[in-house]
Amino acid sequence: MPFSTESTPANRRAYTVLALLLAGVAGAVNATGFVALGLHTSHMSGNMASLGESLALGERRMAVLAAQVLLAFVVGAVTASALLDASRHRSRGRHVAALLVETVTLGGIGVMLSTAHGSREPLLMWGLSFAMGLQNALVTRVSGAVVRTTHVTGILTDIGIQLVQMVAWVRDGARGRGFAGLLRRVRGLPSAIEFERTRLHLGLACAFLFGATCGPALYVHHGPAALGLPCVLLLVLIGLDLGHAAHRQPSPVARG
Repeated sequence: MPFSTESTPANRRAYTVLALLLAGVAGAVNATGFVALGLHTSHMSGNMASLGESLALGERRMAVLAAQVLLAFVVGAVTASALLDASRHRSRGRHVAALLVETVTLGGIGVMLSTAHGSREPLLMWGLSFAMGLQNALVTRVSGAVVRTTHVTGILTDIGIQLVQMVAWVRDGARGRGFAGLLRRVRGLPSAIEFERTRLHLGLACAFLFGATCGPALYVHHGPAALGLPCVLLLVLIGLDLGHAAHRQPSPVARG
């Protein structure tokens, strides 16, 4: 698990970079997709609810669309998992294939949008959902099911839980040591795993918000070229993955 007492500081830093960049990608894709297509393509809870509502109201077309988006997300998750399994024996670049597929998918959707600006073709929604399913499975595998970057509900829940764990860490370490012991424990908090986990999830929430703000702003001013932002972030991750030295302990960017 990336954020445990057994992982190295370098490993945790590399994992943090991976998670933050992918959270920014998810925020940008999700918000830009809503502005362009009217659909949050990483919000599967909402799409599942939409499927149920459409079935209940007899809206067959909307029900079919919601089901297709859900299926595309699952196909993306299957694709990521299969690509990770196929490259699990590589010493580095294990995630390049999955990241490259996501980059090409988002780039292709940007091109399609630019040729049919304003179109709400279901294929575009399927593509964005596929990309988010792929990314979610990738991060889930890398983090040991600790973090998912495509939705914020779990991140906010973890922040609440970890804030309590931080207080408990300080309380347990200072018990019976008086006020001086409490101060020492508080000063030592930044080096605790509990603090690093909280900082990570706060960073993920901010990265998602940053992407969700920049994506639509770029789309309003530059149209489908806004999808270049998440593509650039993914290319940065590909470069980091390929540049990871094979003889070093595998970082989260190169673990499977």
